[in-house]
Amino acid sequence: MLGLFCDVQSFRRLSNVVFYHITRDSVKGAFKLGITAKQILRFLKMHAHPRIRSSNHPLVPSNVEDQIWLWNRERTRVQFEEVYIHQCQNAQEFQAVVTYAQDRGAFSWSDANKLRVFVKYAGAEVVVSFARRWRSRAAQRRARESE
Repeated sequence: MLGLFCDVQSFRRLSNVVFYHITRDSVKGAFKLGITAKQILRFLKMHAHPRIRSSNHPLVPSNVEDQIWLWNRERTRVQFEEVYIHQCQNAQEFQAVVTYAQDRGAFSWSDANKLRVFVKYAGAEVVVSFARRWRSRAAQRRARESE
């Protein structure tokens, strides 16, 4: 089992001793095989040396446990999502589109400096039609005000 999440080394001088190194690559390899961080830590705790069990020390050093959890979180740190980029013409349209997309659960991200709204692809059609209606109403308001 150790070989699934550790690198194995042995030295000629110590032929009866085997060293296991927990490395990022070895743990990530275990994750690819479907082994979870919780399973790795449970295995290490279950097979801790009896002297450690009888002492006040934690069964797995906290830095090792924390690092395994950090490597686990790396797997889900980035999520890819298909989005539609809507370019707004002004700040008022930007704010209206952002609010509308958030209310519909279609909002993914926005850039206020460039007036861009990134909308989940599944909700893009609804948001784009809202933006067209908003632009036509804004144009009608401007036309009324200029009269």
